[in-house]
Amino acid sequence: MSGGYTERFTGTITQGWLFNAGGTGSLQGQQGVIFSFLVDAINQLTAVAKSKIAIIRSKKSAMSIADMFDLQMAMNRLSQFSEMSTSVISAMNTSMTSMARNLKS
Repeated sequence: MSGGYTERFTGTITQGWLFNAGGTGSLQGQQGVIFSFLVDAINQLTAVAKSKIAIIRSKKSAMSIADMFDLQMAMNRLSQFSEMSTSVISAMNTSMTSMARNLKS
C-alpha cells in the first residue's frame, strides 16, 4: 500500500492523500482522522492511576513515600498525555480551518 497512516492493529491505511476508500483507482483524498489510539492510551493511563490510588487507599496509614512518588509519576504521565492529545486535536482543527479558509479565497 502507499502513503497515509497505517492503523497499527489491522495494518490498513485509514487516512492520507493516497487513501482510496472507493477502490475505483482514483485518488479521493483524506477521508477522516482516527484518534482512537489516543483515547485508548488515556484510558489505560487513567486505569493505572486509579489502581495506584486504590493501593494507597488500601494501605491506609501504612503507605510509603515510594507509593506516593509512584502515584505522582502516574498522574504526571496522564496529565502530559492528556495535554499532548488536546494539542494534537487543536493543531488538526487549526490546520483544517486554515485549509478551508485558503480554499475559499
